[in-house]
Amino acid sequence: MSAGLRLRPARPDDLAAILAVKQRLRLRPDAAGPAPRGGFLLGTSPDQYARLIASGRTHVLTDHGLVVGFTAALADAELRASELWQRRGQIDLGERAALLPALEQLPLAYLDQLALLPGPKYRLCGVLLAYHAVAALFAEGCAVVITTVVATPTRNLASRPLLAAVGAMQVGCIAEQHPEVGAITSDVFVVPSAALDPEAQDDPRRQTRLRRLAALSRALS
Repeated sequence: MSAGLRLRPARPDDLAAILAVKQRLRLRPDAAGPAPRGGFLLGTSPDQYARLIASGRTHVLTDHGLVVGFTAALADAELRASELWQRRGQIDLGERAALLPALEQLPLAYLDQLALLPGPKYRLCGVLLAYHAVAALFAEGCAVVITTVVATPTRNLASRPLLAAVGAMQVGCIAEQHPEVGAITSDVFVVPSAALDPEAQDDPRRQTRLRRLAALSRALS
């Protein structure tokens, strides 16, 4: 890890830098096949990013003061007021259909954006960024974090190993119509709070990994 890396809550004056990262990771409307190197982002408007920053659940990773990655999330009340929540019945859960009513009874959060500039310098930072975002939501009292990752027409490969590293489990998928790229299908993942608790793990290597991520998150904050 570079000595210049820092994790901190986003500020209103970070908006332009966050939009610049988003532009670097933008998926073009004619995209198909493998994802761009480093993954990609869909949405959102500058006004929506400004609201996400104002809510206090957007964090940035900086390198000597320059924003090189960020996460944005919705807390329970914001998620339940969102358009995504209104379409939760459209999620194809397959044999896990009973999961939805069970989740509805829990305090939830939604990891809306996970972005990191590509390049070998930041290759090890993605898992830390994901851990930092999810741990912050659990610290607020969230029981389960939900997130979605695009599967078609272009499969976003970059986010999947990062989510797997924080214990995310794919539970279903949802078909969506996105204003920028048209029809897409996204995989739906959940992360239970126990996934980040070292004491809840049977694998000693995972226990060690979680403790290291927690220590790094504290050191860079």
